[in-house]
Amino acid sequence: MNKQSPAKTDALLCVPEKNSLVEEIFLDSGDLILSYPSRYKAFFVRIQKMIQQNPRTVFQRKIQLDCLGMDVWSMLDGEKNVKTIIKEFATLHTLNYKEAEISVTLFLRSLGEKGLIGIKEP
Repeated sequence: MNKQSPAKTDALLCVPEKNSLVEEIFLDSGDLILSYPSRYKAFFVRIQKMIQQNPRTVFQRKIQLDCLGMDVWSMLDGEKNVKTIIKEFATLHTLNYKEAEISVTLFLRSLGEKGLIGIKEP
């Protein structure tokens, strides 16, 4: 039996929730685009200040999710923990738990790094 570290067990019990600033744009093709605010790097803000009086410091970034990403995104209801999402994803796509765990956790990490989700501890 494969024992998980306490840190991993705690992480799987955390609940991811969507950032309220993320806008969901559904395309006719069925794809989903997430639009979210992002800050310009300080270097670009300084250049803008040289050119114009009121530089923009924020812009909209967009990412397009594939069907797998859309499935995980739709499971983020602010109540399901990571472990539950992994189990549901594995069942939905007939994957074993370990395969689903790797895919889902990497995807959630990516969303977190972009600021699209937050994580609530149990």
